[in-house]
Amino acid sequence: MKSIIKILFLNLVFTATLFSQDEEFGIASYYSDLFQGKPTASGELYNKSKLTAAHKTLPFGTLVKVTRLDNNASVQVRVNDRGPFISGRIIELSKEAAGRIDLIQDGATRVKVEVIKEKPAPAALADASGDKKDATKPYDKADKKIEKKADKKTAVKSAPKKEALAAADKTARKINKKPGKETTTAKGAAAKKIAVSKSVLVKSQDYTTLGLYEIALKRPEKKGFGVQVAALGNQDALFRKIADLQGDWFTNILVNIEKGDKNEMLYKIILGTFETRKEAEVYKDNLKKKKKIKGFVVDLAALNAN
Repeated sequence: MKSIIKILFLNLVFTATLFSQDEEFGIASYYSDLFQGKPTASGELYNKSKLTAAHKTLPFGTLVKVTRLDNNASVQVRVNDRGPFISGRIIELSKEAAGRIDLIQDGATRVKVEVIKEKPAPAALADASGDKKDATKPYDKADKKIEKKADKKTAVKSAPKKEALAAADKTARKINKKPGKETTTAKGAAAKKIAVSKSVLVKSQDYTTLGLYEIALKRPEKKGFGVQVAALGNQDALFRKIADLQGDWFTNILVNIEKGDKNEMLYKIILGTFETRKEAEVYKDNLKKKKKIKGFVVDLAALNAN
């Protein structure tokens, strides 16, 4: 009897360990419409209206739950592609999946990724036979059935409607709000107003030379590699290019400021960062192939301000 109890206990410990390994935290983004109809790494054609995603390591067909950490909105997707290849990002969602967690406007956000079912998808098996179309149909239906099951622990179901997502965000704020200790001082009121205000991501069509913008300057570590995609001669052109990149959902944008040959200021835009040159080279090739953006790899440690 003791041996049976011991075995059951070990099984429970082993199961708990597996589940802990199936959680991943990082940044989620979503596909640009430029990828619509193009083949994914699994062989399927990308369809922005389906609930699919790209992940670096999970087997094709794996079902995962993606939950926003700021408002608990979640969506379940099937892995059918490889990526994203930007440092810090752990998953890239289809546009439909992004809409379910209100990611379209934000572009990128911190999430938790949980494995629900790790199983080869029929689409992946169909790659060998070439019959991709019929093989993907069962999983399309499965995606819809899974999405209809609400997570009882969340206050509001995930839905494509912005009203439902806004309600979830409002409920989450109420739950997280600590009762009591309300302050009526001017400082407390100002802090409350700042917390309520929400910044909007500036894209190329939204940028104007004059206006109020929110900027947070940070000095990153000068190590690893990046891909330089532009060298500009003034700050207005710099901001326009950054807005253009943000419009295409690039988030890890670096700027190296140098002096040129004639002592003029140069603003070099670098995308990254990557631990190895090989990773940066792969990213550079993907930029050219998928985004039509040309660039070259730079060693961040070798950069200087002249």
